[in-house]
Amino acid sequence: MGSVGVVILFIGYSSYILGFLFVFFSLITLVMGFFAANANPAISLFALLQGFMAMGNGKIVITTAQKNK
Repeated sequence: MGSVGVVILFIGYSSYILGFLFVFFSLITLVMGFFAANANPAISLFALLQGFMAMGNGKIVITTAQKNK
């Protein structure tokens, strides 16, 4: 696998990890928002959705790059 493959794998893993972090922190803020008096859960829900999409895109990039080895 050449240097292009390594860069593509790096992008895939980075996207997956960033998506996981988005999911983790949005779940924390969503749970904390239930105990707040004037919290709006919409931002946390959209962050959760974005995190799941980033994890899915990262997984697709990783799987495609590994199939092309």
